[in-house]
Amino acid sequence: MPLKRFRPLSGKCRLCKGELELKLAGNAESPSVCPKCGQGIEPIQNLSAPPARINRKPSPTQAKAAGFQVYKRLGKGEYEKQ
Repeated sequence: MPLKRFRPLSGKCRLCKGELELKLAGNAESPSVCPKCGQGIEPIQNLSAPPARINRKPSPTQAKAAGFQVYKRLGKGEYEKQ
């Protein structure tokens, strides 16, 4: 179940401290009243970072140009600097 954020309509409250998170099922309706203080509440947009995507593996030349050390695997636990 995802966490959804809410804030009271009238501003900050000592009980809910201006913001609260509730676990709601995906199809559950959002509450209109705070369960702690009884004030009307509104949902807040959840901010999250987009997932990082790497489309292709960089070549050893590109890695060296970017300043990384490049190693070649020789065997189990053995590497050689290129």
